[in-house]
Amino acid sequence: MSGRPNAASWLAWSGAATLAVVATRNPLYVTLAGAAVGASFLSLDRGTTACGAWRLILRVGLVVAAIGVGFNLLTVHAGDLVLANLPASLPIVGGPITGNALVYGLASAVALLDLLLVAATFSSAVDRPALLRLVPDAFVAPGVAAVIALSIFPQTLRAASEVREAQATRGFQVRSPRDVVPLLVPTLRLGLEHAFDLAETMESRAFGSGVVARRPASRRLLGAGLVLATASVILFGLDDNAGGVVSALAALAILVAPSLWRRERHPRYRPFSWGLADAAVLGASALALVLLVTALVGSSALAYSPYPALTWPPLAASTAAADVLLVTPALVALGVAT
Repeated sequence: MSGRPNAASWLAWSGAATLAVVATRNPLYVTLAGAAVGASFLSLDRGTTACGAWRLILRVGLVVAAIGVGFNLLTVHAGDLVLANLPASLPIVGGPITGNALVYGLASAVALLDLLLVAATFSSAVDRPALLRLVPDAFVAPGVAAVIALSIFPQTLRAASEVREAQATRGFQVRSPRDVVPLLVPTLRLGLEHAFDLAETMESRAFGSGVVARRPASRRLLGAGLVLATASVILFGLDDNAGGVVSALAALAILVAPSLWRRERHPRYRPFSWGLADAAVLGASALALVLLVTALVGSSALAYSPYPALTWPPLAASTAAADVLLVTPALVALGVAT
């Protein structure tokens, strides 16, 4: 197998991986998805600036996840598996410490790390110009703005490296937290400078200038799509997975479908090439999405709660297969390397 997956394949993969994580708190599923996504992340070239930046974010996410586990363990006093008891006189934390709270906290922590891994893998694997070429003609201007916003963090990390090297040549060393302060202002200033340079460069090439004004009907469709997207997020938060999926698909159809049959006004100087790697990742992601949506709408296979009684989480073969399919980018990278 030759070549590496293109941006469209990675976009489908990230959608499937995100759905696999946010749709359940079943510890078995989130662990399977995390292992597959982690393997895909480790298969990338980790010497790039983007991978270095996301490794820092993953370390911070690990700390936040550990704090979340402790917070859930100490503040949720529900469940049948009591591990210990704290004095009831203690505010908030007083009461029984249960294994149920520990399991839910661990599942939530793994889900958080999974989402960070999905973002890290997608951001490290897809370059922003390729991602911008995927944006439909009607959304070029918002796409450019999003690409510029996404570039601020990596540009700031690059600026931090430059400032640290410049200060090191002057004999400056960080020995305590107070020594970090002289690095903050030049780092932020240089990072914003890099981001503004990118914005000016893209504007000088007339990105987004050819987009025609939207007709009132298009504005109404855009508003309806945004309302449906917001409704899908609310429904997922209320554990109405079926309604959330339907709202999300309707929002996607309203926002994206009208732009697909419009005449293209922006030239694409580098058209996407499709090969075996692209087909493998796209096909596996599509199959995973179908399996996950079927599980969300047609059954309760993804539903799990350790309250009020702690039971062994269910494991459906189709949902487990959807999680395992997320390892396809790692297998493709292994085939490319060999």
